Amino acid sequence: MEKIKIMLVEDDPRWQKDLAYDLEMEPDIELIKIASTKEEAVEASKLLPLDVILMDINLTENNLDGIEATFEISKLGNGSKIIMLTAITDRDTIVKAIEWGAANYVSKSSIKDILSCIRDAFHNQVSLHPDATGAILREIRLKSLTPMEKNVYNLKEEGYTRPQIAEYFHTTLDTIGTHMKNISKKLKRRH
Repeated sequence: MEKIKIMLVEDDPRWQKDLAYDLEMEPDIELIKIASTKEEAVEASKLLPLDVILMDINLTENNLDGIEATFEISKLGNGSKIIMLTAITDRDTIVKAIEWGAANYVSKSSIKDILSCIRDAFHNQVSLHPDATGAILREIRLKSLTPMEKNVYNLKEEGYTRPQIAEYFHTTLDTIGTHMKNISKKLKRRH
């Protein structure tokens, strides 16, 4: 049986130990490297034949250096699939991780799903975990907004009220209401 060669990139010793144990219990998985830093992960990716990399996002004090490592490893072109495994569920971070080369994004609260994600990635089965799909779909739908709708959307996200938005753009509440209806329709599309 061909084993899936894995590198775990995680700075927390407890998570390292627990994940390593779980991975080593699987007969089709071979954990060949545990890295704790971005630099160590990138260097190992240059030297080792890796199929899948489990990448934490914050390897040092909230710096998102796991995403930077993902970008650098993706540029190597060695075919390794990178799965983000993190506690961060922020929409912008999810989108950035996927844009920068991650094949999937799994929250640590969904750890039970990681083995199927590893196997899917190894077999080139494109499947985003539910932890990531909402953010990705929303990002795609945001691209369908007109420039004015994007401006209205951004102000609404910042906490502006309809009257404040109308005042900001020197327009009527009805006009802002129309924009908000259009935004709502576009963001709720089901394709």
